[in-house]
Amino acid sequence: MAPTRRTWLPIVLAAALLAGCAGTLRLEHTVRSEAAWPAAARPAAGDRYVFERLPSQRGGDAAREQDQLEALAAEVLASHGLQRAEAAPGAAASAVPWGVQLVARSVKYPYAPWDAPEPRPGWMPYGQIVVGRGVVTSLGLQWQVRPPYWVREVALTVRDRRSGEVVYETRATQDGPWADAPALWRALLQAALDGFPQPPAGPRRVVIEQPR
Repeated sequence: MAPTRRTWLPIVLAAALLAGCAGTLRLEHTVRSEAAWPAAARPAAGDRYVFERLPSQRGGDAAREQDQLEALAAEVLASHGLQRAEAAPGAAASAVPWGVQLVARSVKYPYAPWDAPEPRPGWMPYGQIVVGRGVVTSLGLQWQVRPPYWVREVALTVRDRRSGEVVYETRATQDGPWADAPALWRALLQAALDGFPQPPAGPRRVVIEQPR
């Protein structure tokens, strides 16, 4: 009896990941963005911004994680012409017109959503059993386990600090069998800012090829 798809899945996945280590990772994202600024009031190249944080993002591990996320976002925003201001969030709105807020989450699941639940990982028999004279042949054991599955999401808003209005919002989702890493979060932010400052209407699929 041939091994099932479930038995081979971890082996195939590991081989694919190892084979592509020197290449690029093709990441698919679901993105939805909304812009509320008139054409004449869109951010211009060289405009400055500050990151604004929720109270829950200002201390402990959450603050350190936010530091890392904002550093990646600053790189992506710079590619769109926006420059992070060195001044504190209390800087005058005339000098720093934009406030950017980031909210991110990452959820780890024990297996991909299309897989059915199965018993805990362990050694499972495989091979062929010959009943004939009571002899068992071609029977072995292999470790059966499925890789975990991650779903990551980032939401970014831009606020006009002169009026106090939120004038841009975007949300991107990414999922796959890859653990959290800076390259994956960078790709997620790139997808979220696809089309900035005037993105296409409605939900869309954005593919980012990220070096491994």
